[in-house]
Amino acid sequence: MHSRKEGAAIREEVYRFIAKYITVHVCPPSYKEIADALGISISTVRRHIQELIDEEILETDAEPGTQRAFRIRGTRVGKRGKEHE
Repeated sequence: MHSRKEGAAIREEVYRFIAKYITVHVCPPSYKEIADALGISISTVRRHIQELIDEEILETDAEPGTQRAFRIRGTRVGKRGKEHE
């Protein structure tokens, strides 16, 4: 089990991966893509994404656990990469 500091470090890695991925691909990565890139389990990814949502760093309008249904708070990028007005 990871200590609290390690957990915070992993959460930071998850956030940074998501931000970089969205910059390149416009849409968010899947849990599997995050897990594979960071060498962590999908359940760990889910937990950290939920914590980032709880901390209001990420946001979602979807049901909990829905793939690719989160965004960085304050951004309004749609499926085709166009900002909603």
